[in-house]
Amino acid sequence: MALRSLTLHRGQTEVYNSDHRFKVVVAGRRWGKTQLSKITILKQILSKKKQLVWYVAPTYGMARSILWDELKGAIDRRKIVRINETRMSIELSNGSKVELKGADKPDTLRGVGLHLLILDEAQDIKEDTWKKVLRPTLAQTRGDAVIIGTPKAFNWLHDVYVLGQRGNFVRNSKGKWVRNKWKSWQFPTITSPFIPVEEIEMARSDMDEKSFKQEFEASFETMAGRVYYSFERKLHVGKYSFNPKLPIWIGQDFNIDPMSSVIMQPQPNGDIWIVDEVILNGSNSEETANELARRYFRYMDDKITIYPDPAGANRSHARGESDLDILREAGFKRMRYKKQHPKVADRVNAVNRVLKSADGKIRMKIDERCKHTIKSLEQTIYKPGSREVDKSAGLEHAADALGYCIDIERPNKQITIAGMSI
Repeated sequence: MALRSLTLHRGQTEVYNSDHRFKVVVAGRRWGKTQLSKITILKQILSKKKQLVWYVAPTYGMARSILWDELKGAIDRRKIVRINETRMSIELSNGSKVELKGADKPDTLRGVGLHLLILDEAQDIKEDTWKKVLRPTLAQTRGDAVIIGTPKAFNWLHDVYVLGQRGNFVRNSKGKWVRNKWKSWQFPTITSPFIPVEEIEMARSDMDEKSFKQEFEASFETMAGRVYYSFERKLHVGKYSFNPKLPIWIGQDFNIDPMSSVIMQPQPNGDIWIVDEVILNGSNSEETANELARRYFRYMDDKITIYPDPAGANRSHARGESDLDILREAGFKRMRYKKQHPKVADRVNAVNRVLKSADGKIRMKIDERCKHTIKSLEQTIYKPGSREVDKSAGLEHAADALGYCIDIERPNKQITIAGMSI
């Protein structure tokens, strides 16, 4: 292998030498992610014949600025058959090929079989681009993937990082112990020997604490401007299973994509457990009603109350029926909702209070399987400089469903001090 600039520090070497199929590297700024990407690519295309390797960054322009010139300069020109500057592709005499891509146009990334995929700055790439577009490119060839990024709240990069933290052996769908194909690492910037300590300390003094932890310590931090700021995974998420003896509350949001149902149970001590969720993409009220009935039909007569979005009372379907009519036809007779839409702020404040009140009491727990609800509480944010919920990511629907119930069952009380209500 005629490679140049092969220097790797200790952390990079550990990742490079790992034989796991899926590697996740969560690292601070300037740790050396580009160097690791470059050398991993070179090893694949120079040591094996007829390999197809992609390096994918959030945009085409980022891929060019991060890696293109460095990659070209690291390959012995005598081994290169063709370079396409426009497409950012390099073909070698052994039949191997590397291409640099942007994830901002996912439809252009379909339909190939990759032997190696490097996904850089993964925190800024959409989850669906990984799951629905890029992950399938590795299926036919059983190719490898290296997913690299700097934390950006608890998004999908955190999810795949967790997969690599489960240990060397995990149980498969049949309950058998198998080798874990995932391995993940978390490297603060300070673990790179090439970054002067004084540079890190200067950054510490110039940045707010949360930004510094995220960018330099590779720490997953909660997002700025979060709507449900009281929610914390370590406080609220765990194993909270369904109890058939307790009442069932179902918060219901009728957004078509997705239809969102959050299933709760009030506990004897007054706490509320979120025990299940029904999230159906591209669905409708009838399919949602049928799925809820399938799961909970034996409790429909005396235990279930549905708390729907008040807009569901409007007759908007072809037969002149409303969303609530459809739920009733499916057997859900008990419903509680306000005639008018509750104010968003009232709903949000009510949810934040049961998550954690000002005196520190936590009144809500969430089962770890309710991933959409967790993501909704964790990643729904306000538009910058406003108290208007940012709906561009489509993450708010499960939290909305939750809020329709909590606003009725645990509303914020109006406080009166010295004759004045606040």
